Amino acid sequence: MEKTKLNSRAVRVGAVATFEGVKPDKAQALKLLEEAAEVFGAWQDWDRGTEFKPKSRIAVLDEIADVVQAACNLAAAFGVTDFAPYMQDCRIRNEERGRYGSTGVER
Repeated sequence: MEKTKLNSRAVRVGAVATFEGVKPDKAQALKLLEEAAEVFGAWQDWDRGTEFKPKSRIAVLDEIADVVQAACNLAAAFGVTDFAPYMQDCRIRNEERGRYGSTGVER
């Protein structure tokens, strides 16, 4: 696999421990949607300023972490233990679509 230099905007996630007994079923897939909806709800609170901004910012980030957890659980349910190749493919698709701009990921 080719080496990739990440730009300063890269978000490092690290290894994500997945739950035991995950299955590639409807419930597991719906969990990802549920967590994503919670991200949006937390973001709405942040955007409206209905809560103390630093607190609501942390709430958004906590919900994003729950999305990552749910996504990794679903990947694990499909037998994936190394998601890096899928992220590499995603990066390439996004490069081809020009989504990183001129300061994006370098190859």
